[in-house]
Amino acid sequence: MDIMSKELDLLDEIEEIRQKAAEHPEQYTVDYTIRLASAYVAAYAGYRKRNDWTSELKKHPESKYATRIAENNFHI
Repeated sequence: MDIMSKELDLLDEIEEIRQKAAEHPEQYTVDYTIRLASAYVAAYAGYRKRNDWTSELKKHPESKYATRIAENNFHI
């Protein structure tokens, strides 16, 4: 049997989040669900904490994240 690739494992984790959100929508608000999926992608990319990758985004003025921060149009 083949070992599942890291990419497929990541997609499997995100799909599980989607399934849980469908089964228990009261526990999986949109913000929570997106943050959860983002955490899996960030971990895959090697980031340990949310602050690590958001700090990187702030350094790039072309990022939407940096633009929202600069325009004071950021929702916490």
